[in-house]
Amino acid sequence: MEWPLWARGVSPCLLFIRLVTSRVGKYHRIRLLDDGIVEDHLAQTSGLWGFNKKTLVLQCLRSDMAEAMELPRMFLDTAREAAGLRHPRVARVFDFGEADGTYFLAREHVDGPSLRQVIGRAAARGMPLPATLCARIISQACEGLAYIHDFIDPQTQQPAELLHACVRPHNILLSRQGMTQVVDFGIDSFRARFTPKGMIPILGPHMYMSPEEVRGLPGDRRIDVYSLGVVLYELLTLRKPFAPASDWDLPMTVLSKPMVPAEQHRPDLPVALRDVLTRALAKERDQRYPDCRELQADLEEFIRSEGAPVTPRQVAQLIQHVTSDDPNVVAPDGLETQSRSRSGQG
Repeated sequence: MEWPLWARGVSPCLLFIRLVTSRVGKYHRIRLLDDGIVEDHLAQTSGLWGFNKKTLVLQCLRSDMAEAMELPRMFLDTAREAAGLRHPRVARVFDFGEADGTYFLAREHVDGPSLRQVIGRAAARGMPLPATLCARIISQACEGLAYIHDFIDPQTQQPAELLHACVRPHNILLSRQGMTQVVDFGIDSFRARFTPKGMIPILGPHMYMSPEEVRGLPGDRRIDVYSLGVVLYELLTLRKPFAPASDWDLPMTVLSKPMVPAEQHRPDLPVALRDVLTRALAKERDQRYPDCRELQADLEEFIRSEGAPVTPRQVAQLIQHVTSDDPNVVAPDGLETQSRSRSGQG
């Protein structure tokens, strides 16, 4: 259920202010993409005389939250960390700061859907996705997360020990060219730590939290491995790995209940991928992949074992096929066959 903005603590006055204050410094906010403690806007900037317009995502600390002590400083510290990252699998942060009374971060706009959108559209159509394409998408996400984990602080020349700490299907994006990018490093974790006043508690994020996070224990890079494992499970099965009686039971389910075996949702799932999921989603972190590079290595080994390469063009076709309402859009190899197979199973 999608709660209306007023039920999530956004006053009518704030909604009016949002409408009339479309400009933040040199950025013009076009439309709201997502709300919360940090609001995402599709935005645009332009050079001299309106040339060199650039479309981007402007993430703004909500005005009422900006009045809270320490939050603006923490937001800017988070933005500063994100701005130091430079990798093709991590969406780039171009700018951050304060303008016109608004604290903001400007990041790269990825022209394409999130995995949340891909999973939702595929599930609605009863269209299981090719296993090798799923493996390649998550493999590329592994590459971006491994870069974050291994990042060296340029000032100290020491490991920065960064974690994304909030890997979800909505912050893994697919470009129209068939490339995967991880977005919202730091920002989604910032969102998760602070709740706007009046906002109704949401327990859904516990689905992606490792057992040690649910317990409130310190985490390491294995928490991102676990969260990415949940995303892979969803991408392959179009289902969640746990089936709690209610959202309130979800934290305890993550801690103590086994995941629903992926093959129960998808009997044709290769054994190699079942093994990857089992290790990535191990409740005991010492039994989990130690980092995203080892998870990526197993995913790439699986792709090689299938004997056919996975190209960006195939991923691009998948995106186009899943997100388009045009029945004439060409599907990547394997997609139509699997879709017909599922239909035949009733």
